Amino acid sequence: MDTQKKNQASDKHIEARDSHQGEWLDLGRKHLQNATRRRVSIPWSKLLATIQNKLSLSRPEKIALISIAIIFLGLAVWAGFWLRQKNHLASGNQGRELPSKGAYATISNFSSYWKRCGDTPGIKIGAIAIPAATITLRKDSSSGALRFYFRDSSMKSVGDPVTMSFQNGLFSNGNDTIEITASDGFHNQVDFNTYQLGTTGAWELEVLEAKGDMEPRANFSLLFKTVISPALR
Repeated sequence: MDTQKKNQASDKHIEARDSHQGEWLDLGRKHLQNATRRRVSIPWSKLLATIQNKLSLSRPEKIALISIAIIFLGLAVWAGFWLRQKNHLASGNQGRELPSKGAYATISNFSSYWKRCGDTPGIKIGAIAIPAATITLRKDSSSGALRFYFRDSSMKSVGDPVTMSFQNGLFSNGNDTIEITASDGFHNQVDFNTYQLGTTGAWELEVLEAKGDMEPRANFSLLFKTVISPALR
């Protein structure tokens, strides 16, 4: 009898436990369903508005971001200018190997550049920048003459040809080095700036030699030609 009562009590305990577990499971399912309904019921417009509000920036933050963007843009432009300038300067070595030896002259050093001219005598009126070059003769040069032709990006001769005579490796100024300049150049500052950026065709300088400065054009032979550097002195 006692055993039977014990079994009945145990059965009731199990039933109560199962009942409690069922109630908890029902509550869990209801909570999950309610949470799902709440998530589904949120309008997309409200969700987007919430995200936008979280991502929105204050006026100082916008100004700071715009300033940073401008700085990066400026750095990009400067880098582009620097690379173009470097490439353009490097192109000044094209077609020129030193020393350059001819029948009469041997060029040991050479550099090209641009000069501000203003109202310099002998320069065409209106020119703002003219090409120039410095040439050095090697000591074993004999006597003769050099003639220089400055040419624009269309390969048209600019200004008058420049002829310099030399004797025993020295120019008429008594030195082995001399500077020559064109009598014409750029007349527009924008065009010159564009040239310095390397976005237009390069100007060139042709160097010819002959036995003397009175020789006809046909007797002058090409010593070398090179691109004029955009460097400004």
